[in-house]
Amino acid sequence: MALDQLLTRLEVNTHGPGFTRLNEQLNQCLHDSGLITGMIHLTCLHTSCSLTINENADPRVLEDLAAWMDAMVPQDGSGPCGPDGRRRRYLHDDEGNDDMPAHIRTALTTQTMSLSVENGRLLLGTWQAIYLWEHRSSPHHRRLACHLIGNISEPSGNQRQLSAAGKSATASLLARRNGARLNDVVQARHVPEAWAEDGGIDTEVDLLIDRLHEISDPQQ
Repeated sequence: MALDQLLTRLEVNTHGPGFTRLNEQLNQCLHDSGLITGMIHLTCLHTSCSLTINENADPRVLEDLAAWMDAMVPQDGSGPCGPDGRRRRYLHDDEGNDDMPAHIRTALTTQTMSLSVENGRLLLGTWQAIYLWEHRSSPHHRRLACHLIGNISEPSGNQRQLSAAGKSATASLLARRNGARLNDVVQARHVPEAWAEDGGIDTEVDLLIDRLHEISDPQQ
């Protein structure tokens, strides 16, 4: 039995360094998609933030995680120790002292995650939550690719109507755009006096040009 697939994106606004809980947004994404049973694969489309599953009850866990990361990869702009035992600045510091440290923090964590879906919701432990971990020192707009695979329920009547309307509008726009391009090509090769030379009889080219005008005319 073939499985259904859907690729969508999740938009997340962060508030600077720290954790943004994603459970609610991901479950809403699953609800909107109609995925009942299967999995959702997440890919963080950035190199300065990451994903993690961790404690969802005691906020001190996240505070300790942030403190550990600050100690392991300081954001002061000073890089690793050289042969003389002194720390040197990172070579990549185009966007400030937190630039290269953010990339290192991302490399130490993870940017992809696969999660099971049961009854249309994330299958998680009682104390688990999904977080986007922002490693930059300022707020950012982040995007996640969400690849859903499994059994997707039949859309409701309203969803089918919206989908059909969207496909119809897209097809119409493509027809007009492609028609306009084809019209330009044909017009470039068209000989205006050909109609008279053919004895006043509409040829296939004449009829084609008339049809192209109908397609490309935005008033049609």
